[in-house]
Amino acid sequence: MIRIRSKQHLFRRCGIAHPKDPVEYPDDRFTKKELAVLKAEPMLVVQDLLDEEQEPPPRPASKGRGKEAKE
Repeated sequence: MIRIRSKQHLFRRCGIAHPKDPVEYPDDRFTKKELAVLKAEPMLVVQDLLDEEQEPPPRPASKGRGKEAKE
């Protein structure tokens, strides 16, 4: 996921008017070339969001403590 916000409301780059509020885009929204242009633009703040920053999937319920160690 890519998050982009503009320092100037509705600043245009790569055919998009970027608002001051952050907008999240899927990883495949921009080509590598477009992403390089966006990251090089000083009027934009571009963040690559890692999977762990996104809401984690629910964990399966635990079915007990597991096997206890034998002495």
